[in-house]
Amino acid sequence: MPKPSPPTEDASWTSAGLGRREALKEWREWAASTIAPIEVTVFDADSFAARWVSHGVGQLRMLQLHAPAQRVVHTGREGSSGRAAPSIQLVYARRGAIKTLMGGKRFVVEPGQFVLLDNTRFYQMEMDTEHEALDLMMPQGWLERYLPDPEALLARAISASEGWGAPLGALLEAMIAGLDDAPLPRPLIAEQIGNLLGLATGFPDTGENTRHRGQLARQILRRIESDYAEPDLSPERVAEDCGISKRYLQTLLAGSGTSFVQELNATRLDRASDMLSDRRAAGLSVAEIAFRNGFLDAGYFARLFRKRFGITPREWRAGHAPQS
Repeated sequence: MPKPSPPTEDASWTSAGLGRREALKEWREWAASTIAPIEVTVFDADSFAARWVSHGVGQLRMLQLHAPAQRVVHTGREGSSGRAAPSIQLVYARRGAIKTLMGGKRFVVEPGQFVLLDNTRFYQMEMDTEHEALDLMMPQGWLERYLPDPEALLARAISASEGWGAPLGALLEAMIAGLDDAPLPRPLIAEQIGNLLGLATGFPDTGENTRHRGQLARQILRRIESDYAEPDLSPERVAEDCGISKRYLQTLLAGSGTSFVQELNATRLDRASDMLSDRRAAGLSVAEIAFRNGFLDAGYFARLFRKRFGITPREWRAGHAPQS
């Protein structure tokens, strides 16, 4: 069984000449170390015929897969890619439809379409007939240079034969036909893939996109400003309401030099300090003021308060607040 190849090397494998059990074992072993840990159910119990060809393309790995009718289930623990490197997969169907289940969504990737998957998450792909697909393994850090929020694009079929998807589909087909004869070095071809993927998915890295990111960051900060007193306000909840991933939310705020927790705690503490100085709130305990400003744990609130202002909430209420 060949070992996983470095990204710069090419390799290939075929089940020809192997018994069914041995072929399936080698197929699973290769997938576990290259794509993700998988469980394979072959619909024709008497035979298993498959082959793959692997090409390094810069930081990417392009896999050409030919396999019989089968069901493939990502069996790894959620959040883990097993022995394979964490990657976003571009799965492009060339022949045979791929029934897909991921993130609670069921959809079909028809020939001429592609889908983005995360190899650290559960997914299931079922092919009723012999099929051929291209699987492009892309490190997420590399991909984020071209797609600001890859996770927002997961689990939906996208055409590689229409609109801005057509140039990407043409490039993928050209790579399959003759990568060795390409007029550019492979790392430069990888850059072209990233740029065309941005166009195909509607996330080009343009000035307009930069403005959109700024608008989203401001929207998140306004949400914190208005809903800070809700104890269950979380980056996951705000990201879902904004239609983005938690990771992208964090990236947006990091670009503004802050974080969700930093902004939320600062807002809550500022509002709590105002209440502690307000005579109308003199009848409220420190714990009640903490609760009214989103803190469920009065001790945690007191520790954060002292860290931010240098004195305890009770000292602040007693009139020892620092004078500006």
